[in-house]
Amino acid sequence: MGSNPIGAIFKMDKLIIRNAKKADVNQIYKIGTSTGDFSVSKEIKFYKKYELIEWIKNKQNNIIIVAETNSKIIGFVSCKIMSFHWAMVDNFLVLSKFRKNNIGSQIQTFLEKELKKRKISYLTGLVKPQKRIIRKFLKKYGFKEQDKYIWVDKFL
Repeated sequence: MGSNPIGAIFKMDKLIIRNAKKADVNQIYKIGTSTGDFSVSKEIKFYKKYELIEWIKNKQNNIIIVAETNSKIIGFVSCKIMSFHWAMVDNFLVLSKFRKNNIGSQIQTFLEKELKKRKISYLTGLVKPQKRIIRKFLKKYGFKEQDKYIWVDKFL
């Protein structure tokens, strides 16, 4: 990790960026439910554990990548394959005490390599307008802001 300042602040043996495994579900779930950032409604705060298991098992249509150090997951991204050329980032989070240490960048780079292997050439995501730091991060990786949308939902 070179001159990464995180080693001086937090004891980290080695940062590993990899595809998620079923054994990671509890840690991903804990991270995902620890914040309100993923809530789409009062009823839906984050995925259920069985949904995460399905995402991990169905590798053809989904990608979940984790950042791990000292056997602890400290960040993740989930990405849905929408079509033969399009994927959509669904969730992306690095625990706050590990931010600004290039971990999000490493996750993003790993995701893009995985998508290129699948010949996917178009990646999208949704970001709340007030999330300026996340928007700045994404612009650094070539994302361009397009339109603003209103989230609508209906429970059946």
